[in-house]
Amino acid sequence: MEDSIALSNEIKHPKKRAFISAYAECGTITRAAEIANIERCTHYAWMKDDPDYVKACEAAYEQAGERLEEEARRRAVDGVEKPVFYQGKKCGVVNEYSDTLLIFLLKGAKPEKYKERISNEVSVIPSAAGGVNTLKQLKEQREEEEWEELTR
Repeated sequence: MEDSIALSNEIKHPKKRAFISAYAECGTITRAAEIANIERCTHYAWMKDDPDYVKACEAAYEQAGERLEEEARRRAVDGVEKPVFYQGKKCGVVNEYSDTLLIFLLKGAKPEKYKERISNEVSVIPSAAGGVNTLKQLKEQREEEEWEELTR
């Protein structure tokens, strides 16, 4: 994977470079456009016309994703200090960890071991004609048989 900063150095247009750097940092097009002081539509126009810009944006997107992953790992593994208050006064701090983030990191790192295991089982009942009846068809058939019995 090429670093977005290295790719942005190949881009000479200063606004494009500013957008790519901001995008690598914040990870959203809207915010990166605000930081680079451009309109969002300008970014999309550049995407249509400049393949080097597209490559740089793809690398910036990857870099932004890695930053998110690093932050998720920090919160899950290292934890975050949260203040503890007693009677309105701060009396200490406690380190809190995110079990949810840890679960997502495990699923991403070892999907074969931590993937969701859902079993979908469907019961089918063979019909006398050799086909398969759905529960709705069986219910309708039963209602018809009951009606015939009542009208005899």
